[in-house]
Amino acid sequence: MASIDERMEELARKIEDVKKRWPFHSVKPAQVQELEDLEIALEELQKQKKE
Repeated sequence: MASIDERMEELARKIEDVKKRWPFHSVKPAQVQELEDLEIALEELQKQKKE
């Protein structure tokens, strides 16, 4: 099982990847949802780490 830090790093890499693939125009709803899901998951891990 990955540690919280490892999972946070993985999510940060995935967020960076999504942003690199982000088009200048006509962003698809699935891309927006993917980014939001990853950011929410990262925020939740950050909260867990503080506890």
